[in-house]
Amino acid sequence: MSANPEAFPGERQRLITERLAVQGRVIAAELATEFNVSEHSIRRDLGVLASAGLCKRVYGGAISLASDGPLAARVEHEPGRKRQLGVAAAGLISAGQHVFIDGGSTNLAIAKALDPHMALTVTTNAPLIAVELMKLPAVEVILLGGRLSPVAGSTYGFTTIQQLAHFNFDLCFLGACALDALKGVTAFDMDVAEFKRAVVARSGQVAVAVINEKLSSIAHYQVAQCEEVGALVVEHDAPADRLELFRGKVAQIVTAQAAH
Repeated sequence: MSANPEAFPGERQRLITERLAVQGRVIAAELATEFNVSEHSIRRDLGVLASAGLCKRVYGGAISLASDGPLAARVEHEPGRKRQLGVAAAGLISAGQHVFIDGGSTNLAIAKALDPHMALTVTTNAPLIAVELMKLPAVEVILLGGRLSPVAGSTYGFTTIQQLAHFNFDLCFLGACALDALKGVTAFDMDVAEFKRAVVARSGQVAVAVINEKLSSIAHYQVAQCEEVGALVVEHDAPADRLELFRGKVAQIVTAQAAH
C-alpha cells in the first residue's frame, strides 16, 4: 500500500480500511507518521471508521472487527486457519488432565481437534463447545452456568465465577480478544475480563491460541500478563516482527502448520 501524505480524510480512511483488512490492526502513531498528519487527525479517522462499523477502537489504534463480532459470525471467519490452530493447541493436552476451554471461535476449533479416544475432563463456559465435546466418548464434560453473552457465546458473571471455586485446572485455553507483548491478554468487556482472570487463577498452565490479527493488539480490560502465558499458539505465517516481541515473555511458542 503506498501512502499519500497529502491524502484527504476520505482517502486516508480508505487506505486505513485496506490496512485493517490485511494486517488486522493499525497504530495511530505509525499512521500519523506515514500520512504526515497529526495523531488527532488519525484518531478522528478511526472514530469515523468505528462509527461506520468498520473497526473497533483500542488503546493506541484500532483492530479489525473480524476478531470481535458475534460468535456465529466469527465461527465462519477463516475456519481453515482456526482449524490448524486448533490442531496445534490440542497437541498440548495430555491424557487424564482437567482442561478448561474458554469461549471463542478459535477455542471451538480446539474442541473439534481433540483426540476422541483420549480420556479427559473438560470444563467450558461455552454451550457450543460443550455440544462439540459431547461427541467425544472419552471426555467428561462440565458446562458452567450463568449469564450467557450472545457475542462471546459463553457464560460469565458472578454465578459463573462462583462455580470456578470448585475446580483446579491442569491447563486452560484462554480466549483472547487481543494480545500484546507489553499489555498481555486483554478483553473488551469488563465482566468477561473478570471471569477470565478467575480462570487464570485456577489454572496450572495458561495457553492462548490466536490468529494473526490479534497479535500486538490491545483491548480495554486487563486479563493476564504475557509472563502468565505458558504456551502461545500462533499461525504458520505469524509476522516475525510481531512474534519476536513475545519471545522471552511467554514460556513456549507453538507454531501451527499451514492449511493444505
